[in-house]
Amino acid sequence: MERIYIFLALFSFVFFLEAIGGSYINSAVQNIERQFQMSSRTSGFMISASDFGYIPCVVFIAHFGSKGNRARWIGAGAILVSITYLMLASPNFLFPQGHHDINTTAVAAQLKPTAGQLSPNSTLRELLSYQLIRDRMPHDTYTSLMNLEDETTPIEKYNITGKNPNPTNGIAAVPINNAYTIDGWLIDEALIAANDVLANGTSQNTLRSSLSLFINRRANTSDKDIKKLRISAAAPFTFCGKLTNSLRAIIKNSKCEEQSSNVYPFMVFFFSLLLLGIGRTVPWSLGVPLLDDNIKKKSLPAYFGAISSIRVLGPICGYMIGSFCNKFYYTLHPPNGLTPADPTWIGAWWMGFLFIGTIALFPSTALFFFPQGKQGSSSSVQLHDVHKEKLKKTEEDDRTLGTKLKDFGRSVKTVLSTKIYLGSVLGRVCDILAFKGYIVFLPKYLENHFGIPQYLVHRYMAMFGVFGFGLGAATGGYITQKLKLNGRRAAMFVMLMSTVNVCLYSAKIFIGCDSIVNSIGLNNRDTNYNFTRSCNSECMCENARLYPVCDSQGFAYFSPCHAGCREAKQYGSDPILDFTSCECVKGGVVSKKFCENTCKTSTVVFFLTVLPGSFVAGLGVVPAMLILLRSVPPESRSLSLGLQGMAVSLFGTLPSPIIWGLVIDAACLVWDKTCNGARGACSIYHPDRLRVWMHLLYVVIRMIALITDIYVWKHAKHLNIMDEPASEEKDNIRRNSIKMQAVQPDP
Repeated sequence: MERIYIFLALFSFVFFLEAIGGSYINSAVQNIERQFQMSSRTSGFMISASDFGYIPCVVFIAHFGSKGNRARWIGAGAILVSITYLMLASPNFLFPQGHHDINTTAVAAQLKPTAGQLSPNSTLRELLSYQLIRDRMPHDTYTSLMNLEDETTPIEKYNITGKNPNPTNGIAAVPINNAYTIDGWLIDEALIAANDVLANGTSQNTLRSSLSLFINRRANTSDKDIKKLRISAAAPFTFCGKLTNSLRAIIKNSKCEEQSSNVYPFMVFFFSLLLLGIGRTVPWSLGVPLLDDNIKKKSLPAYFGAISSIRVLGPICGYMIGSFCNKFYYTLHPPNGLTPADPTWIGAWWMGFLFIGTIALFPSTALFFFPQGKQGSSSSVQLHDVHKEKLKKTEEDDRTLGTKLKDFGRSVKTVLSTKIYLGSVLGRVCDILAFKGYIVFLPKYLENHFGIPQYLVHRYMAMFGVFGFGLGAATGGYITQKLKLNGRRAAMFVMLMSTVNVCLYSAKIFIGCDSIVNSIGLNNRDTNYNFTRSCNSECMCENARLYPVCDSQGFAYFSPCHAGCREAKQYGSDPILDFTSCECVKGGVVSKKFCENTCKTSTVVFFLTVLPGSFVAGLGVVPAMLILLRSVPPESRSLSLGLQGMAVSLFGTLPSPIIWGLVIDAACLVWDKTCNGARGACSIYHPDRLRVWMHLLYVVIRMIALITDIYVWKHAKHLNIMDEPASEEKDNIRRNSIKMQAVQPDP
């Protein structure tokens, strides 16, 4: 096998892994936001950190790196990239969200019964004043019982009817998991006795004896009860109960004292992405010209199409890895009642970075030590820029630094004086400005707007979006070569693809739906998104996190606490819990199983526009890249790609996530709070604003790109992107003659 093909395989694999990392970062953003309580504005600025490293380095690396061993430069950059992926996983281990030592003295004091409550002659009022009983007793029932006259007869020994009463949903054979309740079976029997007292005026004996037994069982189980309360307080959901929610507040305060903000995780992410930006300057600006030096120009469209397709396979794999990792909870031990389908699920985002970083080290090292081969042999690879080498022969080797800088300035001026190049670069800047931020926050949009779980979002993006783009890139390379698209014909092809893309994305503005999370916001517009009602005012729901549940009619609530639910019941190993004794709900029961997704049709229609849209976008990649590459002198190709990379990063990838983060945050209705009371991650968005603003911004920017495509078409009349330049054709003839001599036997 020829050495160039080995280099091409290694180079494509590095490109492939770099693309995997790029798309995987997008799949991890929302998990990082939730774990470290970051807003979209903050995460967007964090993602832009790679461009802060890329912009100041790319032009100089492209110019000076092209004068040395380009394979070694590419390998060094790829090694740096693989190390930064490992660094990106480190905040999960440096700032763990694990066990916190807390002061439970106040909670233990409320769990300790008074002498009057332990007395065999306790009155009903004394028994009802015990906080755990108060938390479990519906407000109306509690008030009615407190208004009754106390009976003073001695409390009889309670006759236990059974520790596992039949569950309210009729599944009598399935045992109840009591992880979130303290003697819930006994309180259930007490509630039955209370209803009997209030409805029929029967004696209070049974009620008093059941409550007395409950309180006496607390006398020697304080540590065990606190452990159960802590499990409930650390659960992903919140239900009505002052004692549990006060412990939740204590835990939150303890976390805040240990780690007051998300500044330190942000700094680690930012510095890692900064180094990532420096590392990714090399493969594109040096690798493409290297291939151009070693491959016939007529074959370049096919090679570039193949490389583009291979690189596009990277995002497919990146999103599939993201889908796989998001099935695991970030601590690897998910709490009961939380599944990957929940909008508050935090996937194990760090696993993918560890995997990608480890794998990428091997081909990167191989590129760094890649041998050129014997100069002049048929298998040698031109690792140094042949055009730079020719220029070196005509210049003195001992040039001063000032002379080199003047030469650099003249080269930059030559590149920037090309109208086609400037128009092409401006168009690609607009493309990236529209695409980068959109794709970073698309998983958040799909999850919030259509109710699609994160792991499925990334799978769908790989199946429809990235696959369509890769297929389009390969097809575009084939069409360019087959139809010999040259000059204006190639520019016209790019312009037509931009027009179709704008039309398809304009249609997405009208594809809307109200998911379960969206409906929570819509149901509370009249109260200005204040979820507190008279039925849950005593539940201490202020620190409740989003955990959507629905009643039997499908009406959605922000959390079980806001539905006034006082107990969580889990039947067997079923991860979906029932929340009972809900005072704000007719029927008294809410659950996730009652929440029906009504967005299936809208989801199908949306992704039916994604596949052709991404395919059309991919069709224009190869001709646009060839127009850019052929619009400048051959000796300026690396510099032109470096300048293009700098412009795309400075005006495209750098501001794009920040702009999109601002737009998305502007559509937020309900915010989580951080330790200092500032805004954290957004829980609920305004669905119409989010949909219209995201796609309208994309369409406006792409229309500007379309204008630049028209400009390029106007000036591309004499542009030659397919035919072999005369001097390089002679070089190819010389190389082919060497190969022919190499295979002929000696006479």
